[in-house]
Amino acid sequence: MKIIKKINNNVALGQDGDGREVILFGKGIGFERMPYELSDLSRIDRTYYDMDPRYYGLLTEIPEEIFHLVTKFLDTVRSRIRRPMNPNLLFVLADHIHFAAERDRKGMNLSLPYSYELEYEYPEITDLAMRFVGHINRELHVRLGRGEVTSITSHILNAMEGEKKPAKKTLAMLEKAQERTDRVIEAVTDIVETYFGMKIHKDGFHYFRFKNHIKFFVQRKARQEEFGDGNEELYQNMKKTSPRLWECVSQIDAYMENEFGENCPHEELLYLMIHVNQLCRQQKG
Repeated sequence: MKIIKKINNNVALGQDGDGREVILFGKGIGFERMPYELSDLSRIDRTYYDMDPRYYGLLTEIPEEIFHLVTKFLDTVRSRIRRPMNPNLLFVLADHIHFAAERDRKGMNLSLPYSYELEYEYPEITDLAMRFVGHINRELHVRLGRGEVTSITSHILNAMEGEKKPAKKTLAMLEKAQERTDRVIEAVTDIVETYFGMKIHKDGFHYFRFKNHIKFFVQRKARQEEFGDGNEELYQNMKKTSPRLWECVSQIDAYMENEFGENCPHEELLYLMIHVNQLCRQQKG
């Protein structure tokens, strides 16, 4: 196994005998001078093939502890569900958990809505997600809410998309829903770019995270599930301290009202301000 790029001391990018790129986890595997030939394969703890290169940067941002937690969880999911899943789910879930844990530690306890509909339709996946959230809370010493169960369940279901061939009627409904999701993402992106006079880096992970949030927003609308209006104090504080973010998100809210017939709750607007702020910081960085 050839090690071609260090990501951190315990994670590196390798190349196997067939020339395929692979992410490698192993103690000290990225410590030596690059490139080098790794002859002792027992030093490799985990290998991850077919990963999207745009996610590699997360390996330096997210603690290894979270990757190990998510890896064990996905091992359990695959053994129980026995369905192929997008390999990038590791990165998506690790980023989601890291983001949620950091928010909790900063006192930004955003209460994601819990979906009884998903619990009814996918009881086994929901049960696994419920146990995982409990495990995260114990291991990371955080207090992620019940809504995280629905969010994790949704990530798993999205990673399994395309594995079943739905009936023509169902397929038509899915295509229509996807068209609406794409339209909303494009419109909201245009609002942000126009307001701040910038071009968003659409290959970046912050934009991927932002798109995911909009996608889940549209799905929640379809299921008639909404954020509550908790964290009003945090919302009002961010509105006061970041007026330009609030003005931009107000334009998004006006668009959403026109699209869905009602305004977004304040907690949704708070979440949008956080995501838009990350996009702006990424452009400045």
